Formats: sequence, C-alpha cells, structure tokens
Amino acid sequence: MKSMKAFVLFLGDMYSESNYIVMGDTTATAANPTASHRLIHSPSSAVLIDHPEAGWIMYDTGMPDNPEATWPKNILDIVVVNKPKHSRMDYQLSLVGIKPKDIKHVITSHMHMDHVGNDKLFADTANFYVGKEEAAHAYRTVLQSPDPEKRGWYIKEEVLLTRKKVTYVDRDEELFPGVKVITLPGHTPCMLGIVIHLKDSTIIFTSDSVNEKRNYNGQLPGVMHDSLGYVESLRKIKYLQKRYDARVFFGHDALQLSEEVKKAPDYYN
Repeated sequence: MKSMKAFVLFLGDMYSESNYIVMGDTTATAANPTASHRLIHSPSSAVLIDHPEAGWIMYDTGMPDNPEATWPKNILDIVVVNKPKHSRMDYQLSLVGIKPKDIKHVITSHMHMDHVGNDKLFADTANFYVGKEEAAHAYRTVLQSPDPEKRGWYIKEEVLLTRKKVTYVDRDEELFPGVKVITLPGHTPCMLGIVIHLKDSTIIFTSDSVNEKRNYNGQLPGVMHDSLGYVESLRKIKYLQKRYDARVFFGHDALQLSEEVKKAPDYYN
C-alpha cells in the first residue's frame, strides 16, 4: 500500500492590521504615544492529503480566486489581498496532477471567508466536515442580519453554499486512518485542527487556532470568540506536539510558510 502524503498549497497573500494577529502589537505607550499601526503579511494556504484509502482530502480551501468580487467592502477595506495566478486553486492542484473533481473530502477548520473561499469548487463532489458549534454560529451570523457588514468574517453565500454532504464534528475524532481532527475552540466556537500521522513523522495543522509563532509562544491574538477556550486549545496543541514530537504549522505565519514549510509539488510523507 502506498504511503500517505501531505501537500501545502499556497493560495494568495493577505495583509491585515497586526493587532488582529497579535494583541497589542502596536500599542501606544508613554514613551511612544503615537505608535503607528501596520499591516502584517498573513498568507492563505490549504493542506492536500493523498490518502491510500480515502483518496484526496483537503483541509480548508483558502481565500477565493476573486476576493475583490465576492468579499464585502468592509472586509476589503481592512484586508489587502494579492492573488497571483500561481496561487489559484486550479493551478495549485495541477502541481500535484489533479483537478477539483478528484477531491473526495473537505475538512473545514472554520467558516471564515479566507478558509472556505474555494468550497464551491468541491461542493458537488466532496463530503465536507465542519465543527458542529462553528456551523451553527456561522449560520446564525449570516442569517440574522441583512447587512453584510454585520456578519464579521463570514460571507453568506459561502456559509450557505449547498454541499453534497456535511458531517458535523463535535469531538476529537480520527476521520481516516492517520488523519485526526481535534476541536480547538477560541478563534471561533469550534475550530477544527488536524493531526496527520505520516510514515515517519506527525504534523499538526492549527489553522487560526494559532495564527503564528508569537501566538504559540504566548502572545494572544486580537480576534477571539472565546479567550479562555483559546488558551485551553493552545495547551492542547502543545500537549499533542510533545506527545508525538510533532511539527506544528500555524494558520497565517508568513515567515514559517516561506522558510520552513515544503510547498506543492513538494510534500511530506
């Protein structure tokens, strides 16, 4: 039987207020009362798994190929996007030799616009998995207000997209041999991370439960649904990292993605 492989797909660049990523990043002080705000590079990515039994599995689908056309003005005002041609989903999949119809399963970390932006490419052919409380929160958020600017980071058309099949996850669970989802509340009500046990190593993908290394080292992010849940989720990730001697890849760490992470067509196995 062939071994499992994990590919990291680059899906574009985002630049947003640094205090969203690390709380107090540009805090004014007595010594610096006019501290300037800054945009921080927060790339979008997804994980593609070539599984020997389940077939092709996608973890998140990243920002859409045309965010300027699908994101509301309030988001485009605070998130600067750059979507080069090589970051389109179809191009990234072509690096591995597959097409959207080949994806059998999509695991959704959460339903924010930069993580489900390409779900429509797989909606008719893939089985989806999403946190139960996350889905309920996302549905309420987009249905309770007719104003797109009051829906936070959720896009109504993306959240309510008709998908072939949706399974709601409310506990840690091995969905496929060697691929386990873990519940990580904090950033949203029920984030899902994944733990992938490869032949010779284990990798943990945190998505936005940990944005970058500074968060992993204890600096809280500026955007959280539940701060106490966030801290407990971070403890959980660190416990699993130690237990499996795992690599941990963060949701939006530009330095890690550019210098440490293998990107498609390269892979982990």
